[in-house]
Amino acid sequence: MLKIIFINAIIYLLIVYGLIMLFYEPIRIAYYKLILRGRLRTNIPNKGKLELAVARALHTSLGKPVSPDAFIAILAIIFITFFLISIKTLPLIFSIMISSLITSLPCLLIWIRLEAIRRRGSHEGETLVSKFLRQYRLTNYNVYETLERIVEAKIDIKNTRRLIYKLLIDLRSTGSPRKIKEATEDLAYAIQTNWSNMLAHNIYIAATKGTNVTLAIEDILIQLREARAMVEERKRLNNEATRMTYYMVPLVYLATGFMAVKYLDLPLKRFLYNQLYTQEGFVIFILIIFFFVGNIALLSLVINQRFDY
Repeated sequence: MLKIIFINAIIYLLIVYGLIMLFYEPIRIAYYKLILRGRLRTNIPNKGKLELAVARALHTSLGKPVSPDAFIAILAIIFITFFLISIKTLPLIFSIMISSLITSLPCLLIWIRLEAIRRRGSHEGETLVSKFLRQYRLTNYNVYETLERIVEAKIDIKNTRRLIYKLLIDLRSTGSPRKIKEATEDLAYAIQTNWSNMLAHNIYIAATKGTNVTLAIEDILIQLREARAMVEERKRLNNEATRMTYYMVPLVYLATGFMAVKYLDLPLKRFLYNQLYTQEGFVIFILIIFFFVGNIALLSLVINQRFDY
């Protein structure tokens, strides 16, 4: 039965992919007409705020630029595929709900990844700002050489070094204040803290106007050192909930399945059929996955807070 589900999923994916390729050009033209019409109404010459936020989130979480259009197309394929699969065993409303839940999982996973990157990057703030201030003085207040030395320095800033390297490339490839502003905003978005916003703003001022921002950077460093005490308090939080979510939930599910097969004389094929190919079992299985990922996201939000002031 699992083979039938797998074969059906492959067939539906190929059908959806073929339809998209067949009507790709009309769909693309219609989509861009809609986007351009919205931009004309709002008088926004560049990307819309939502589109820009999605692009930045994908770039930060995946480590490479991904088109928001391509991401939306992938989500549409996932929704259509699971809708066609679930409509065979579920009513229309439940099929739409289940397909929507499954489609939301990639968005939730990207958000978890983005928050994890931001959290790790935020804890490098004190080291990064301290190094920036030191090199900024040594290079006679040249922000470009400062960023270059930070990238080359052998210090433990694994996450922010990648962001600084991208910022340096963007700054050296343009002289437009607007492009510089966008590049520094990308840095601030990737960490999303008060200190990163202030640092990005000062880099923008130093790069566009040549202003000496030493005092402003010193103020950021002082506030980060004061915030270190709060971080020590956060480290005392109990990690028991995290361990239970990551390890206990999958183990409990596997253990209940094992006990059902071992002690209730339920064949493994029958167990998998009841879980995946019946209306009640399939809905419960999807809800288990959704709430499991949701719990991880919630714990990431509550426990793994960013280092900030």
